[in-house]
Amino acid sequence: MGVVRYEGLPFVARFRWNTGKIMEKFYGGFAERQILAAKCENCGYTVVPPRVICPKCSSKMNENNLVKLDGRGVVLSYTVVRKKLDGKGGFVTLDKPEVIAAVKLNGADSMIFAKIGDVDVEDIKSGMEVVPVWAEKPEGRLSDLLYFRPG
Repeated sequence: MGVVRYEGLPFVARFRWNTGKIMEKFYGGFAERQILAAKCENCGYTVVPPRVICPKCSSKMNENNLVKLDGRGVVLSYTVVRKKLDGKGGFVTLDKPEVIAAVKLNGADSMIFAKIGDVDVEDIKSGMEVVPVWAEKPEGRLSDLLYFRPG
């Protein structure tokens, strides 16, 4: 039996997948600067990003389960990132540290992970209220949600 070894980056995945109607609507909401969640009709659990199966009770959900959130949320926890991948299998130090946080959006039972900006790293705290910062001309893409800032 042979051993397959891969050292370094980049890794290019040669496959495609369909995100489905529910995620199509989720990203479409970004074009309108809206965050959509799926609310389970069976147990009431609200999950963002939306899913087709409720993570609490396993009921099926679809685009009819989508609800609008106001975008406001609270930082549950966070980490400070000081390095990034260089695309060649190594790391480079960032000029300025970045913060990735677990954010619980108002009206959701789950959390999302997002960048936090417009605040000094040492001023970020768990429990901090945040609001989304959108691209100037959103197009219905994940990149339309630039980051969250204190608010």
